[in-house]
Amino acid sequence: MNIIQKICDGIWYCLHQYWIDEADQRTKHLPMFDNGLEIPLLLLLIYLIFVKIIGPWFMKNRKPFDLFLPMLLYDLFMTISNGIIFFSILLFHIDFGRRFLLFKFPDRNDYSIQTMNEINNGYLCYLTRWADLLDTVFFVLRKKQQQITFLHLYHHTLVPIIGWMVLKITPLAPVVILFFMINSFIHMIMYLYYALAAFGNRFRKYLWWKKFITQLQLIQFLIFGFYSIVMLFLAKGFPSFIFWLGFAQNPFFFYMFYDFYRKSYLNKNKQNSNSKR
Repeated sequence: MNIIQKICDGIWYCLHQYWIDEADQRTKHLPMFDNGLEIPLLLLLIYLIFVKIIGPWFMKNRKPFDLFLPMLLYDLFMTISNGIIFFSILLFHIDFGRRFLLFKFPDRNDYSIQTMNEINNGYLCYLTRWADLLDTVFFVLRKKQQQITFLHLYHHTLVPIIGWMVLKITPLAPVVILFFMINSFIHMIMYLYYALAAFGNRFRKYLWWKKFITQLQLIQFLIFGFYSIVMLFLAKGFPSFIFWLGFAQNPFFFYMFYDFYRKSYLNKNKQNSNSKR
């Protein structure tokens, strides 16, 4: 009984108490950040159950839904919101790049207007990563289950978790700001592509740049990889497990996105060149 109790206590500490004890108090006013990790995990569990079980069961004997207008509005909203986040960080929060040279753990007693605006801006970016989950729902309702790959689900579930962890503990770390800035830029471009692609053949000839979105994502992982190595030697005061969690995921994401890029574009180009011969 004591062993079971210790295991349960350990799980509860990892899911809840640690995040209460170590939290940056400047984020506790934000929805989802006044408790432990159990709320985000529960939401993601509901998401996965719908995507893998309930959704396919619901659509089994139904025709795909025509979601042109909802998807177009969604893509436009995501384009604009990510654009606002990107330009606000670029213009007001990075001090011409000098912000990324600060490797000391940020002061948690700074409640200035500038600081709180940065935290709130990071939170808005975090919410857009939850909004990303809607594109999976659209796949299910349109019976595009083949597009819900392991990479798609892994990326969509892990980013909200890691994002929650870093915002809970260190919302003003330069690496967090760098991630939000680059990631918002890529999502702005990506959802603009989706919005144009929704019109079908009318815009198809203008969408030759699709592969460059994946290239941008690969460049993003290279930047984070380089920055993580720099942080490994220069960072002071940051919780080590959060650093290693993010550091470990970076090469894994790079591998999966490169594998997708290779199969989608490089192999296709080889097949086309061989067919021409």
